[in-house]
Amino acid sequence: MKQVKTEDAIGKVLGYDTTYVGKEGATTLLPREHIITKEDVGLLKNSGVYYVWVNEGEKEDFVYEWDITPQVANSICGENVNIVPGKQGSTMLFSKVKGVLNIDVQKLVSFNLNQSVLLITKYNYTPVTQGDLIGVVEVIPFKMKNEDVDRLKVGKIIDVTPFKKSKIGLIITGTEIYEGRKEDQYYSVIKEKADKYGWNVVYKEIVPDDENKIVNAIKNAVNNGAEAVIVTGGTSVDATDKTPIAIGKLGKMISYGLPIKPTTMSIVAMWDSIPIFGISAGGIYYRELNAIDVIFTRLMAGLIPSKEEIALMGHGGILPNFQPKMKLQSMH
Repeated sequence: MKQVKTEDAIGKVLGYDTTYVGKEGATTLLPREHIITKEDVGLLKNSGVYYVWVNEGEKEDFVYEWDITPQVANSICGENVNIVPGKQGSTMLFSKVKGVLNIDVQKLVSFNLNQSVLLITKYNYTPVTQGDLIGVVEVIPFKMKNEDVDRLKVGKIIDVTPFKKSKIGLIITGTEIYEGRKEDQYYSVIKEKADKYGWNVVYKEIVPDDENKIVNAIKNAVNNGAEAVIVTGGTSVDATDKTPIAIGKLGKMISYGLPIKPTTMSIVAMWDSIPIFGISAGGIYYRELNAIDVIFTRLMAGLIPSKEEIALMGHGGILPNFQPKMKLQSMH
C-alpha cells in the first residue's frame, strides 16, 4: 500500500474505502479496488481527500482496517454473537438469540485502553432479541502490525446469554379486580413482554389482597408448569397491599425496592430455583420499558442479581420513559 497525491493516482487501484461525511451521515465516496479516473480527482478533493492509498509498493507486515476488526471480533465475541464486517473499519455485532447481553465489563475497559481497536456496546444485561445490534468493533488507525493485532485477540468479552426459562405464571392481585369492580390492565402488558422475548404465560390467576391466597396462587402457578412467577400490584405501602408479605413468606427476598424509575416498588425473590417477581402497578402506565425489561429478563436467563448488583442499578436507573411530573408536588 502506498500513499500518493490524488492527482497522481489516476489509473491506479484505490486501496481503501474513501469516506464522505455530510448532513445525511457518512457514506462511501469511492470503494476499495476502484480504478481512479481523472473525474474522480475533483470529487475526492471536493471532499478534502488530497492524498489516497493505492495498491502499490512492497508487501508489508501490516493488517488493514477492513481485516483488523473482523479478526479481533472473532476473538472477543461468544457463540451467540453474529459478526458482520462493515465499512470504514467497523464490524457490527448482532445477537443470534433472544436473551440478555452478557459483558465482562472490566475486561472491556482493559481492552479499550489499547486505543487502537475499540469495543462499543449496549449496557450490560440489556435484553435483546434475535438480530438486535449489540455492539461495534471499530479500528482507529488505517493499518496495524500483525503482532499488534494479535495482542488484541484476548478472548471472550461479549456474548448473549439465552433465556433458560420460558414458562411464566401470572398472579394478578387486587380485591377490586377480584370482585369485578375494576378491570385488570396488566395481562396485556405481560403478554406483550412474553411475545417480545419468546416466553409463554402458562398460568393466570386473579386473587384478592390476601397474603395466603397470593401464596397459594404462586404455588398453583408452579404446579401448573411455571418456571417463574410474576405477581402484579400490591407492592406499595398501602394497608391493603399484601404482595411483599406473601412473597416474603414463600421465598428468599433479594430486594424489595429497585433503584430504577419507573417501577421502583418492585420485588425480586427466589423460591428455591423459581424466580418470584413482584411488579409495581406503574408498569401499566410505563408498559414499554419497566422493571420487567431491566430485571425479570435477567431472571429468565438464569442471571440472578445480588443485592450489590441491584444497588448498582441506581447508576443509570432513570429509564428514558420516566416522567418526573408524576412525582412532583403542585407548586404554589
